[in-house]
Amino acid sequence: MPPSSSVPEQVAQAAERLAGAAVAAVEEVRKGGNSRVFRVTTAAGAFALKKYPPTDRRDRQGAEARALAFFARAGIAQTPRLVAADYAARISLLSWLAGAAMPQLTDADIAQFAAFQVDLDRAIDARARDEIGPAAEACVSGARILAHTRSRYARLAAVGERMPELHAFLQSRFLPTLTAAEQRARRTYDELALDFAADRPAAAQTLIASDFGAHNALRGADGRVSFLDFEYFGWDDPLTSIGNFVLHPGMELTTSQRAVYQDAILAHFGTTHAQRLSALLPLYALRWCAIILSDLLPERLAHRSAANARIGDQHAVMVRQLVIAHRVLDRLQPDPHSR
Repeated sequence: MPPSSSVPEQVAQAAERLAGAAVAAVEEVRKGGNSRVFRVTTAAGAFALKKYPPTDRRDRQGAEARALAFFARAGIAQTPRLVAADYAARISLLSWLAGAAMPQLTDADIAQFAAFQVDLDRAIDARARDEIGPAAEACVSGARILAHTRSRYARLAAVGERMPELHAFLQSRFLPTLTAAEQRARRTYDELALDFAADRPAAAQTLIASDFGAHNALRGADGRVSFLDFEYFGWDDPLTSIGNFVLHPGMELTTSQRAVYQDAILAHFGTTHAQRLSALLPLYALRWCAIILSDLLPERLAHRSAANARIGDQHAVMVRQLVIAHRVLDRLQPDPHSR
C-alpha cells in the first residue's frame, strides 16, 4: 500500500509487514509530543500502530510490551494486546480498542480507574517481579520525589533567565512552596519514625501505569473504560498512583472525585498510609508543576514542535503552561485524610 502524504513511508511499510494481512488504509489518529499512533485497516480488522520516539534514553517500547504481556497473562481485558513488534524500527502493532474520548469523568469512571489500579496489584506474579523494571521517574521515597523535582527545577531556572514570567513564578511561588512542602513532609516522616530518604521495600511497591488519566482512556458504548499507553509502566510506591492521578493537570476533578480515587486506593493498600500521603501530595504537585514547565526547555520545544506544528510559539507555550502550573498549585489544600 503506498503511503499517503501524511503517513511516513516507514510506517506504511511496517503496517504491511506486521499486520499479516493486506492493508487497506493507514490513518494517523494521534500526533502528540511523544509517540505517534495510526489506525491500520485490514481485511482482518483494525489495529493500532504505534511509532515510538527515535531518540529517548528510556525503552518506551519495551516497557509497554512488558506491560501488555503482563496484562494478557493476568487476564486484564480492558487494555490493548501486542500483536507484533519491530524493535529496530521502534514500531509496535496493537489490537484496536473502540471507544470515545473522555473529556469529562463521572464518579463511576473514576471508580473504574481505581479498580484497574487495584487489579494490577492483585495480578502481580513472579514473572512481573523478574521482568518489569521501575516506573519512569519512580517516586519510591520522599527524597526521590525531591530529587526529580529539583533536577527539573535546575534546568528551568537556567532558561528562566530569558523568560521573565517563568523566572517570577519559580522565585515567588514554586520555591517557597517547595521549601514549605519539604519541611512538612520531613516532619511527618519523623513523627511516623520513617526514613524520608529510604526507598520503599520491593514488597511494598506495586505496578502502576504512571501516566494515568482520561487522556489515556476510552469509554465504550457499554460505559466500560479501556486503558491505553503504558510507556511509563513499572514499579513504584502505591501512593504515586494517587499523586499522579488526582493531581493530573489534564483533568479537572472535583474534591469529591479526587477522594473517590484516593479512598479506593487507600482501602486496598491500607489506610495507615494516609498520613504519609498527606505529607507527600504537595511534593507530587510540585513535581507535576516541574513536568508541566519542562515543555519550555529548548529541547522539549523543538521535540514537540517537530511532532505537532500546532503547538504555537515559545511565548504562547509559556503562558499556557504557567496557567496550568498555577492551577495545580491552587489544588494544594488539606486532603480528606489530613490530620
